Amino acid sequence: MYNALGGGFETSVFCPFARPPTNEYGMKTTLYPHNRHSALSVRFFVIAAALLCLGSNGTERDLYRSDVLTFYGDKNVSADSLTHDSFIVTLDCKTANAKQTPTKYTISLRGVDPVEKALFQDAQNGKWQNFDLFRAAMVAEGIRDIELIRSYEARLDALVAKVRGTVGINPSQQVLTRTLYEAMHKEILTKPYSLDCTELSKVMKTGHFNCVSATVLFNCLAEKVGLNVCAIETKGHALSRVKFTDGVAMDLETTCPTWFDLQSDKERRMATLERIAVPMPAKSDPATAQNAVSATPEPAVELPSEYREISPVQLVATVYYNIGVDLHAKGCHPEAAAANIKALYLDKNNEQAWTNLLVSMNNWALDVASEKMGQRYDVATILLDIGVALDPTYANFRSNYVYVFHYWIQGLAELGRFDDARKVFALANVEERVPQNKHLQDLIDSVNQSETKIKQSRGL
Repeated sequence: MYNALGGGFETSVFCPFARPPTNEYGMKTTLYPHNRHSALSVRFFVIAAALLCLGSNGTERDLYRSDVLTFYGDKNVSADSLTHDSFIVTLDCKTANAKQTPTKYTISLRGVDPVEKALFQDAQNGKWQNFDLFRAAMVAEGIRDIELIRSYEARLDALVAKVRGTVGINPSQQVLTRTLYEAMHKEILTKPYSLDCTELSKVMKTGHFNCVSATVLFNCLAEKVGLNVCAIETKGHALSRVKFTDGVAMDLETTCPTWFDLQSDKERRMATLERIAVPMPAKSDPATAQNAVSATPEPAVELPSEYREISPVQLVATVYYNIGVDLHAKGCHPEAAAANIKALYLDKNNEQAWTNLLVSMNNWALDVASEKMGQRYDVATILLDIGVALDPTYANFRSNYVYVFHYWIQGLAELGRFDDARKVFALANVEERVPQNKHLQDLIDSVNQSETKIKQSRGL
């Protein structure tokens, strides 16, 4: 389950491996709170705090701390200066001009326990040294019970022994591959495909699976019998690839128990592959956030041109990616961002994890700007600032600046705080955000007119 998301003001819900990506947009509930006056009237400190944190020119945006992430921007941060449960990740920012040299952005993951920290340190050279694929995947999903892991490993070893007994001495690699594949579906993947079964522990307990967990499991088994195996992935899907000594490679749709029976039927075989959809362009409404909804998958493409080989370390990155998908579905946007940062640490070329990191930053900003979160427009602006610093080409950030500043200015004006409304407009009207935006200019003109009418009615 593994798909990048399309636009929308609020950008889309995450799409995981084997879940169709989004390409239609439904309207999110517009933020017209009934208790706007009471909600804002208790927050007189916001303007001063925002001016201090955001800066009048929009440049003070290199630090924000949440329970799970701390954003340092281009600052150099020493690991010795952080808490013991922190881990530093440095990402390459995107650039608006392909000729520009990407800047570095430093983020500290918080709440990283010693086992997960050891996992990240082990992956620094792109290969597992102290971990193997199975244990790394288990740690990524949060399992810390070594006895439980060993019990699952024993099941794998028993299956491998059974397969060896079935194929006999010196079987061909093709025979070994098919026997192992079919035994995996008969002995472990015994229940139907399930979208949310990324975690190997869930697979081992229930027999359900998705394309990530099935691919991880097959590759673990293939390594145990000495096959040369890797994973291959594309937007929305993961498979296994076995490379034989004669130079031939076999791609395996690991979610299909009858894959080998379909080899002579290309049409049926391709029909089992996950579909790939292309996100539609974002709709535009300056005062409304939008949320993407599911779309019908488009026809599958041929494997060779669309899939890339990934290493065991990069395969574990897809586990973190899917964890981020599930967290996003629960509305846990900071945690979803952290999961995608972990995925990018393990696979810096994972464009889908990058896209969903931007999505999580975008939706996190809109979440804190909502009435249920106290309409923290100042925090929402900082989060959008961070998003723009990471990727200035991501249009939703600019659109949602307008969205956030619109309601911030409007709410202050409704309280009669016209000077503060103009200060917030000044925050928006800088090069780094949305300078000379017509919608906000019209809004502040209306605010000024309202103030003038009020003064005239009072004889001022």
